[in-house]
Amino acid sequence: MKVYLIIIIVLCLLAPLSALVIVDNQGISHDYPYETFFRIQGQEFQTTKELDGETITTTWKGIRFDKWLKEQKLGDFSKIALQSGDSFEGDFAKIKFISGDRYEMTFNRAEWDTLTCWLAYSQDGELFPKEQFRIIFPHLYSQFWVRDLQEVRLEDYQENPMPQKLTSMSIFFMEQKLITDPKPFVKMRGYRFDDFIGELSENPIKEVLIYSADGLIQNLSYPKQLSGAVLQIDENGKYNLKSPQIPGGMWMKDVIYLQCDARALIDMKYFSKLVPLAKTLAWPLGPETKLKLNFYQHSEVVDLSEALSEPMIFEGTTDFELLP
Repeated sequence: MKVYLIIIIVLCLLAPLSALVIVDNQGISHDYPYETFFRIQGQEFQTTKELDGETITTTWKGIRFDKWLKEQKLGDFSKIALQSGDSFEGDFAKIKFISGDRYEMTFNRAEWDTLTCWLAYSQDGELFPKEQFRIIFPHLYSQFWVRDLQEVRLEDYQENPMPQKLTSMSIFFMEQKLITDPKPFVKMRGYRFDDFIGELSENPIKEVLIYSADGLIQNLSYPKQLSGAVLQIDENGKYNLKSPQIPGGMWMKDVIYLQCDARALIDMKYFSKLVPLAKTLAWPLGPETKLKLNFYQHSEVVDLSEALSEPMIFEGTTDFELLP
């Protein structure tokens, strides 16, 4: 009898998950059997991509996940109530999609409100393997999509705060040690997070926001997801994130902004990208915003518009501050 009981337990542990788990902002898990989504009338939709000069069209079938999620009454996530200036009020602030191999993709409410999201279960007429779904955003690159979706988390915490101080990446890393073949990586050079992250924040657990030139945003945590991580410098002088703690699909190319708690590093070639980033994160930047430029022996205050039109004004600065 004991042998049969052990076999049953092992089979249950090895069996694939039979439900999609959604964790609400109170930490309560809600299990939705996969059959739930097949009972809903599915719809076909298409995505396109360019490959070798040819437009490739893919036909998917699934349900509008953003609309379905709102109907579950786990919190009116899509509704934005402007009750305090331009800030967002609501039951939770971010939505995180997690795959079977722990790949994660997170969107804050300002991003989510602009997106069309599908939960797909077939591609070009072929069903995915049993109990596998894919999250697809037709208007975003496929790197934002999530295969083999297993969990969705609705998170209730403060948005990323506007940094108190920003420093040019090139200036900051001039004082850091460039490592050849930083373990566990080979055939590359880069800067180890373990070496420089302490200069950005003294907090034992650090919240890190990373932004790439193509608009990808990731919220990660150190040391949980970034211990042993590296900012690689490629042959074009671009910064690429690699970490042994997260799936390779979450690594990022062409990182132009890295914020650790209240301190940020920015690639000054992309200073203008700070404007769309601020809008996405609901930072209070506007026509009246000014910058405090800090030099070695003095400081100057200039308009944000002036800094955007004349980037040469940053020459000789050690860092700068945003004054909304």
